[in-house]
Amino acid sequence: MENTIGILHIRDDSEQNDNIGLLIKKALNEQSYSLIEITEKKQIGLLDGLVINLEKSSDYVKALQWLIDLQEDHPLFIWILNGENDSELTKLYPHLSKNSVIEIIPSDQGVEMLEIVIKNALNYKNQLLNKARTKKASDKHSLDASKLSLVVHDKIIALTRKEFKIIELLYENLDNVVTYKEINEVIYGAATGKSLEKYRVANFIFHIRNKLKEQSYFEIEIIRTKGYLLTYSKNERFFFENTSEKVLQ
Repeated sequence: MENTIGILHIRDDSEQNDNIGLLIKKALNEQSYSLIEITEKKQIGLLDGLVINLEKSSDYVKALQWLIDLQEDHPLFIWILNGENDSELTKLYPHLSKNSVIEIIPSDQGVEMLEIVIKNALNYKNQLLNKARTKKASDKHSLDASKLSLVVHDKIIALTRKEFKIIELLYENLDNVVTYKEINEVIYGAATGKSLEKYRVANFIFHIRNKLKEQSYFEIEIIRTKGYLLTYSKNERFFFENTSEKVLQ
C-alpha cells in the first residue's frame, strides 16, 4: 500500500523549500511512499500525512490558520518542521485538531528524525488497517475441524477428511501458491511420482471447487505447472480494496 505524504511550505518564497523537499524525498525514497507539494486545501483528502515546513516566527499565524481549517477534515498525521523553537505559539498546535495527531520536530534535529517518525506512524496505521481487514474477514468465514467444514457467512460446506486437509492448507496460505507437492504431502505424508501427485491433487481440487460453488466468497485458482491458491472472489477483492482506502483516512 502506497503512502502519500504532503509537504506544505508556509513561506512560498523561501530558498530552502526545494532543499527541504529534496531531503524529505530522499529520506522516504521507497516504493511505499510518495511525496506531493501542497498548495491548496482540496489536496488534503489525498494524504496519509502532512509535513508543514516553518522557518520564521512570522510564519506561525499562517500555519495556525491552516490547522484550524483542517481540523474538521480527514484525520491525518501532521508533522511540523519548526525552525524557531522558542515560540509560545507552538504550544497551541496540538490543541488545534480533534482528529489529527500533531507532532513538532525542531529543524535542528534534521530530516533524519522526521523520516523516523513518519515511517513509525505510517507503519502503525498500516498495521491497524491490516488488523481491521483481517478481523472483518474472519467474521465472515472460518474452518470447523470438528465438523470437517468450511463456514462462509451462513453456509456450511461439508468436506471429506482429505478435502478438509487441503482446504486447511490453502486457507493458511491465503493468496499464496501452494504446490502440488505440498498438497500431496498433506494428504499422503510422502512424495510420490510427479505425474501421480498432480493427478491425485487435481482430482481432489476438482471436487472441492464444485463444493465452493455454494458460496461466492472464495475461489481456488489454478497456477499452471506450480499448484493452486485460495483467494477472494473478484467481488470480495474489490470490496476489500475499496474498504481499506476508507479505514483510518
